[in-house]
Amino acid sequence: MSSQTTHRVTLFKIPSEEDRNRLIDIYRTLPARALKDGKPYILSATAGPTYDDARSQGYTVAAITVFTTMEDMKYYDEECAAHADLKRVAKTLHQGSMVVYFHNAV
Repeated sequence: MSSQTTHRVTLFKIPSEEDRNRLIDIYRTLPARALKDGKPYILSATAGPTYDDARSQGYTVAAITVFTTMEDMKYYDEECAAHADLKRVAKTLHQGSMVVYFHNAV
């Protein structure tokens, strides 16, 4: 992937294993359902439960989505129907979340 791709890391605090699996299932189908101009636009999406470790600071699910451009990530945040569905469900499950994004500098 190019160094200009946008990598987005989202962390969730979801106490229930059942609820964590529910959110991960949504991420599993996200790239196929997230369309821009009728075409998939997410380069990759990965998600999974975090390991039980004090450094996790209570975050129990990590998700990484990769976009070709910042504009694609902005579309994801503001206009994407599949992401709106994900957010709607996630808000009912989590007790805290955090998002960071970056361009690979390595």
